[in-house]
Amino acid sequence: MKWFWIVWFAVIGMPLFAQERLALVIGNDSYDTVVDLQKAVADAEAVSEKLQGLGFQTITGLNLDRRGMNQRISEFTSRLDAGDTAFVFFAGHGVEIDGENYLLPTDIVTPTSGETGFVKAESIALSSLLDRVRATGARTSIAIIDACRDNPFETTNGRSIGGTRGLGRINTPQGMFVIFSAGAGQMALDRLSDEDAAQNSVFTRALLPRLSEPGLELRSMVADLRTEVRDLSQTVQHNQVPAYYDELLGDFYFTPAALETTEVAAAPATDIRADLSIARSVGTIAAFDTFLENYSDQSDDYSYQVALQLREVLVSSDTLTQTDDTVPFDNELPVVSDDIKVMRETQAALNRLGCSAGGADGIAGPRTRRAFANYLSASGSELGADDLGTKHALEELDAKSGTVCKAVASARTPTAPAVTLTGSWQYKATCALVIKVTGSINYANAGGNKFTGSLTDSLGQNANTVVFLNDQQLSGTDYFPGITVTWRGRLSEDGNSFTGSGSTGCSVYAWRVG
Repeated sequence: MKWFWIVWFAVIGMPLFAQERLALVIGNDSYDTVVDLQKAVADAEAVSEKLQGLGFQTITGLNLDRRGMNQRISEFTSRLDAGDTAFVFFAGHGVEIDGENYLLPTDIVTPTSGETGFVKAESIALSSLLDRVRATGARTSIAIIDACRDNPFETTNGRSIGGTRGLGRINTPQGMFVIFSAGAGQMALDRLSDEDAAQNSVFTRALLPRLSEPGLELRSMVADLRTEVRDLSQTVQHNQVPAYYDELLGDFYFTPAALETTEVAAAPATDIRADLSIARSVGTIAAFDTFLENYSDQSDDYSYQVALQLREVLVSSDTLTQTDDTVPFDNELPVVSDDIKVMRETQAALNRLGCSAGGADGIAGPRTRRAFANYLSASGSELGADDLGTKHALEELDAKSGTVCKAVASARTPTAPAVTLTGSWQYKATCALVIKVTGSINYANAGGNKFTGSLTDSLGQNANTVVFLNDQQLSGTDYFPGITVTWRGRLSEDGNSFTGSGSTGCSVYAWRVG
């Protein structure tokens, strides 16, 4: 059992970007039969050079056909290992068809009217690319997709292929952070005007300097980035606001803050938000008590208030159950879009419209996100998932009346999930200090969405495990002799693999074997 404690103490002091950092960068300008682009290759070259300077091992491809894109993707995923940081950048043409986003290789052939199946077969599905990255067990995965330009298949006669412009919303796997250069249905600008001599697109020129800014956390970077791109596009009467989809666990920095040195080395400043993330990962009352004691002098801070609320949830819960949506997920980070007051009013408005957002606590947890997604689907709104918690989204909700969302089943009455964990599994885990563990698990259904099982690992340890499955979300507890490990994860759509991250700092990839 000693390795657990070694891992735990190492996790406390290690940044999220430990392990290898690998990047796949693709830029396509020169298309065979659809309109060429002007800056996608330049964008890819600039991003690749920047990432190499930040310590990424970078695989770069320019003007790739379908075979070339698949080769680069295969090379990239084959080099990724559990615990690594994976970064994907694509600049080029993209199109949304039947709710799926496709990245177009240079040899894509313009199809005849309405021939969607051909385009799907000859392109790279974004969800498939993200799933391949996720299956490697990479601990942190970030994708930036600058493929939201005009639809290359739009026609004046007959039916166009795909949406009129831009890419559609996506369901982001857990552990991933995806950025689109423009919001759903928006067009991303290559340049501001014909007189714009900048080498890079509007989005990339705003992105590049932020990648190397010390101490700039990813979410803060995106908030600044969205504002600059919006302001730049509005100078030419265009609306472009980058969209992001956040399922990342913990914080991420492309460039960590430089440690200041004096004659006597000063200890790095504590980060209340980072420590809150650790307390939430452990998920025990004792962990929150330690956090609250350490930051008692910052009791007015929002993170401190969140910790108080989460501790109250644990105290009031008799047992761990994912059927209660008030139980926090590791990726429920404080909302930074406008302010906590706006989020509380948003939750109240969603409840008024029958969308079941739960208590108006100002935390954008899974239940609030599901409620907002239900509203978007039921109302036909043009808002995106990333608009949750913003003032303009609240204004739209306040203007609605009646019951908008369909009735949903009570969260207190679990039903058997469409997919199941029942069966035999193999797994591999990568922990701090590059400790690698493999093992096997056998799960059996214990009624509803609850599964129990036994676990063995390559260190000769055995554990009993309890897992709750809500949709594709997993919440588990492994009971080893002398220590209890809690973890969160996500099951693949086909139910044959899952990834997870636990309170010991280990990242796990598991696959079904029987």
